[in-house]
Amino acid sequence: MDHYNFHKRLKEIWQNGYDNYQAGGREPGAYLTDDDQAFLADIGANQQDVYDATDDCIRYGGPDWETFLAVQVLRFNYFKLVMKGEPGSYIRPMDEYTPKQGEINGIPWLPRIIEKAQHKLRGELEPDVMYGCGGDRDFFQKHNLHAAQFLQLVWNNFDDPQTIASYLEEHSPILQKA
Repeated sequence: MDHYNFHKRLKEIWQNGYDNYQAGGREPGAYLTDDDQAFLADIGANQQDVYDATDDCIRYGGPDWETFLAVQVLRFNYFKLVMKGEPGSYIRPMDEYTPKQGEINGIPWLPRIIEKAQHKLRGELEPDVMYGCGGDRDFFQKHNLHAAQFLQLVWNNFDDPQTIASYLEEHSPILQKA
């Protein structure tokens, strides 16, 4: 695999997914070749990642290509460096995530988005769960975070949600006003 240029191949796949969705395609991966599927697997991604990003980009204005790429670069690095290129072993069912109203230190959505980020890094999101969904984007905007920035924060503090909460308490503009 060409690591130096992988982003170019990913952009082609993302653009094909975007164009397919615009043309009425609603089946994740229907436009992907076997080579595309193999490439996605080799970088720790899958057809649902591309479908969710293009679907939300078209319908809701985000995530855009640059955000998708930034998140996928972190996933790629985690997949290669931490997971040694081996796929995750546990796809967490949606009903096992902390409810949306869950809080850490009074910060709503935080436990859920941490769990989603952990499973995104490990490639263990079920198809109905999207890291960077509308609720996540609302959280990022309120706390002035980029999706990739938060994903890196979770990677750096994978088993320490309290440190993540403390970071938000120190840096989030809405928590500074409280």
